[in-house]
Amino acid sequence: MAVLWHAGRPMPVREVAEAVNAGRGSPLAYTTVLTVMTRLAGKNILARSRSGRGYVYTPVAADTAGIAVRGVLDEFGEAALARFVEQVELEPRLRARLRQLMDQQRE
Repeated sequence: MAVLWHAGRPMPVREVAEAVNAGRGSPLAYTTVLTVMTRLAGKNILARSRSGRGYVYTPVAADTAGIAVRGVLDEFGEAALARFVEQVELEPRLRARLRQLMDQQRE
């Protein structure tokens, strides 16, 4: 994921494998990287799109926190959102930060 986030562009498996293996003592096999990326695409952590005869992959979330939030919302939906808001309401500092973030989104 770090390779894709750092690249900031869609990448084919071969390029990801080369970047991951740079500086590694024992390189990962291309098929291993392909399997992991295919599974991440199946979990909607990576987006996969056609490029020529192959595919390129792009992260769906900006960071690991984004992946975690997507996972919780996918699994629990509105119930998770409601519990999150309940928890934020208990903490004045978090409530103020949430309001600030929401105001920024409206701008």
